[in-house]
Amino acid sequence: MEPFQSCISAGVVFCLLGVFWILQNSFNTARQFYDNRGIVWTPPRFVRTFNKLPVEGVVIILFTLCAFCTEQVYPNWKWQMFNEDSELVNQSEWLHCTIYVAFLIYGICKALATKSIQGVWYYVPLYRCFAFAIEALLLIFQLVDSEDDRTYLDFRLHLLHVLTVVPVVLTGMMEGWWDDPLLVRLRCFSTFLQGTWLFQMAFTLYQPETAAKQPVVSETSDFVVVQYTFDVNNNNYSTPGVTRDDDNPGMANFYSMVFAWHCIVSVIVITFCHAMMRAVAVCIYRRVLHQKVTKGEDIGMLSPIPNEV
Repeated sequence: MEPFQSCISAGVVFCLLGVFWILQNSFNTARQFYDNRGIVWTPPRFVRTFNKLPVEGVVIILFTLCAFCTEQVYPNWKWQMFNEDSELVNQSEWLHCTIYVAFLIYGICKALATKSIQGVWYYVPLYRCFAFAIEALLLIFQLVDSEDDRTYLDFRLHLLHVLTVVPVVLTGMMEGWWDDPLLVRLRCFSTFLQGTWLFQMAFTLYQPETAAKQPVVSETSDFVVVQYTFDVNNNNYSTPGVTRDDDNPGMANFYSMVFAWHCIVSVIVITFCHAMMRAVAVCIYRRVLHQKVTKGEDIGMLSPIPNEV
């Protein structure tokens, strides 16, 4: 698989996982609050059926299997790991495939846990932490070993990518000891941030050429070279393109600022999803509470409304 397609596909999955986890956690937290106080809501049949389906696990399994196969066959076959001289070849492809296998194990565990197989649910946080730990470990060593072969900008972007994975590993480890919703939300934020940053890396480092344009004149600034290009097909001047100086620290610092904006946007998105789903849960349980009060049922600790109303 080409790096551009690999980053885009993985970015989509991580963004969806981050949003799915925060919506699930927000609703379950509100539901547990009311259920512990005797206000039980029976979801509609389609909601109960959806909750019994291993949606998350199946999506991860399908993605990892497709990504593994695509990584090895597109644009050419790369199943060989060693050449005739016993040297490791296709290192990046096999590194990515190892990460896919780690997430495949997590997906299988998640799918089995959703089907209520006894004892499996206990291992879901462990295998999730394991998958992200494998990703972080391989990315770190790949980055260190190939530091001399990378440009300054390439190294900085991949380093920031590693920084988005490490919090998921740490929160996954802490979730084994502390059942704190804040840890779950931090995991959701880091996962969503990793997805958005993979989009940024794809379009910054690996964007394919979209059109053949002939350079006419260039003007050099501090850390970019602005190229005014001539579109051969339309016979007119196009929007000025930008050719970066990837070894200039100024460009790397600029993308560090872009990473900070990714963090800000991720916080806003995760907070919005949490607030929206919690508001939905509160509305549902207030309706159930009102129905119980109308019927004169005992609502225990949640009795702000007199029975005669």
